[in-house]
Formats: sequence, structure tokens, C-alpha cells
Amino acid sequence: MDTNVRHLLKRLKLRDLVLIQVILIVSVTWPAYAAQQGANQLVLWMLAIGLFYLPLASVVMKLSREIPLEGGAYQWVKAGISPFAGFMAGWSVTVAVVALYAALGPAMADAAAYVVGPRGAWMAANHTFALGITAAVCVLAFWINVRGMHLAKWFSGGGAILLMLTFAAMFYLLVRALLAGKTEAWQAFAFALPSASLVTLNVFTKMALGALSAFDQCSIFSEECQKPENDVAKSVAIAAPLIAFLYISGTASILSYTAPGNIDMAAAIPQLLQAGFGSAGVGGFVTAVSVVIAMMALLAAVVISVGMLARLPMVAGWDGLLPSWWSSLHPKFQTPHRAIAAVAYALFLLGFVSLWGAGNNEAAQVAAAVAVGGFSMVYLLLFGAVLFGFREHPVRWSARMKLGALGGFLVSLCALIFTLVPLSEVQSRSAFGVKVAVVLGSIYAAGAALWWSRSGRRA
Repeated sequence: MDTNVRHLLKRLKLRDLVLIQVILIVSVTWPAYAAQQGANQLVLWMLAIGLFYLPLASVVMKLSREIPLEGGAYQWVKAGISPFAGFMAGWSVTVAVVALYAALGPAMADAAAYVVGPRGAWMAANHTFALGITAAVCVLAFWINVRGMHLAKWFSGGGAILLMLTFAAMFYLLVRALLAGKTEAWQAFAFALPSASLVTLNVFTKMALGALSAFDQCSIFSEECQKPENDVAKSVAIAAPLIAFLYISGTASILSYTAPGNIDMAAAIPQLLQAGFGSAGVGGFVTAVSVVIAMMALLAAVVISVGMLARLPMVAGWDGLLPSWWSSLHPKFQTPHRAIAAVAYALFLLGFVSLWGAGNNEAAQVAAAVAVGGFSMVYLLLFGAVLFGFREHPVRWSARMKLGALGGFLVSLCALIFTLVPLSEVQSRSAFGVKVAVVLGSIYAAGAALWWSRSGRRA
């Protein structure tokens, strides 16, 4: 690896990393998925935390200290298994995050419709409007990231604070419902055992892989951190309990005001805020402000994610796995401007594909399924490295951590299988599965072909 090409500026402190953890992991989408299970949500969250969230946090904390290199999971899987596996891990992170935000246009369009009211109903059904929002967000993400992490981190930090304010509003509604004695609010905290069904397992895997992953993503910025060997692990320890609280309370808030069968998967939070605060007078104003804040937080998450993903092809370029074009830094801002442009364009392109032949609800589900598929591959490789790899590397694992990694590996495998199954009604369940399978298959075939073509030229 040619270290002479690295001129990345160390902009990130522990405070910045904690806020980045929050903005990357917490999403207003996943509480809606969890709320589909009604009173079982608390047990499902606890299982997801025990079987996946905590094992992942432990693995990331250890590896961020042992291998504090720019690239995160890409570097760890490369060291633990092989360069090809590391490349596919980085490819999977890119697939997952781009897919996760591919439906941002429909989400923002639906939120705008809630804010405007009946006159804005056309926004939720207009694909051109949703695609225009996606394009505008991609351009903004490119502009901010090219100018540097010093700007992107403040944008993402502000977004994380706004996101926590959104969940604070949701928590207020939850407390109000509990104090009012609403049955739905108290039932949301019942320790009701979920039914042993494929539907429950589908929801569980999406909660674990979709909502509770991404602890490893901050480590992608390792060489831009002031103390990467300490601060990445500390940021995980600080953010983990906060994120768990936000998700559990957020899901309970949704269930306090909306029946599981009536949840709008594309705009669950606007739906909750409108139900809790009302749509007229002061309540309407509070709802509108809360929805705008939630969408600004989503925008901030997209901005930092585009910058984060651009570091993966940059590092692969350092290793010679991609052309040096990807590692080119801007002469003034010292950022991987070409890689940033490519990621922003990929986000726009997948946003366009997800809208093709589908309503906003289905588009959101397709994007979420592809995202979960990408995350599944990342963590199959990462937990697989812990279980079977690192034979030629000095990292050593305790029996407890290997047991946790086994749980994470099995959850990831189940999640990959269930990417083909939608959680709520779509136009055609079989067409949904085919669409997700084709998208995932095409993406991974392209990644493997890119690797082999590049490695063949190097040989």
C-alpha cells in the first residue's frame, strides 16, 4: 500500500464519532418495521440486541483497537480472510448504505405531503417529484463532502442532534399516552412472547440487520480520527445504550397512536406526529416542524454516508484493487472527489430503479430489502472472520466473543434469506422477491467481475 498518496486531514474527535454513530445507525424507518409486531416489539428488540447488536459492538471495539486503519470492515475482513473477501465486504457496505437511502426521495415526498396537508396529496404519488428530491440531495451531499470532513462532520453532528430531538418529540407523545392510561401505550411494553412464525423471524432479522448494524462504519474514517485506536471503540460504548433506548421508545410511541396494520411504512414518523399533535392549529404547526426536523436529520445522514462510502474505493485504490482514479484527492480540499461523485451518482441511480413500477411504500421496502441483503453479506464475512479467520494475524478471540460472533453469523444468514420476503402488502410478493434477487445478484456479480478483472490485470 502506497502511503505516500495519503494526505487525509485528522478532523474527527470522540464527540464527532459519537454523533456520527447516532446519525449512521438510528433511522426513523426501522421503528415502523418493529411496530408491525405490536406488543411483541420489546422482546424482539431485546433478542436483536443480545444476539446481534452487542456481539457486533464487541467485535468492532476489539478490531478498531487492533487494526485502526482507514476502511473498517474492508481492512478487517481482508486481514482475517483474504483480499477478495475484504473487497466484497467493502462492496457490501456500499451496496447496503446506498440502498438504505435509495428511498429517501419517496420518504421526503411523503413527509412533504404530511406537512402541506390535503393540498400536498399529489406529492406522495408523484415519482418525478420524489426523484427530483433524490437528485437535489445527491448534489448537496457531493458538494459538502468534496469541501471536507470539517464541514461534513458539523452537518452530520447537527443532523444527529435534530434526530434525537425528533425521538424526543416521539418520547413526549409516548409519556403523554402512558400518563393518560392508553391501553396501546402500556401494551407496547408488554413482555409478550412473539409467535414462532416465518413472519416474526422476517421482522426480527430486519430489525437486527437494518436497525442495529453500522457500528463498524465509523471505523472507515480511522485515519481521519485524532485517536483512532481509542476513540472509535469509545464512541461505540457511548452510543450503544443511547441508540437502543431511542429504538425501543420510538417503536412504543408508534404503537401508542397507530395500530400495527395501519402503519404507513414510507412515512411512519409523520403519521405518528400528526396523530399525536393533530393536523390543525398549534398541533399542526408542531407536526410540521417535527417532520421537517426529521427530514433534515435524514439529509444529514445521507451526507455523511456518501462521504463514508467514498473512502472505501479510495482505500481499494491504495491497495491497487481499483484504478488509482478512485484514490485521487482534490488538489485544494484533499478529499476523494471522484469517488464521492461516483457514490452520489450510484445513490441517484438506485433511487430511480427503486421507483420503477412501484408505489412509495413498495419502493421503500425494495430499498430496505437490498440494504439488509448488503448488511447481511458484510456481517457474514466479518463474523466469519472472527469464527474461522485471522489464522495468520495476531488477533485472538475469547470463547465468549466467538459465541457472540456465532449468534451474529446465524442472524445475518437468516436475514439474507428473508430479504426476498416483504413485510407489508405490495403489488406482487413474487415480483418483489424477483426484483430484490435480480438487483442483489447483479450488484454482486458486478463486484466480483470488477475484482477478477482488476486482479487479472495486476497478475
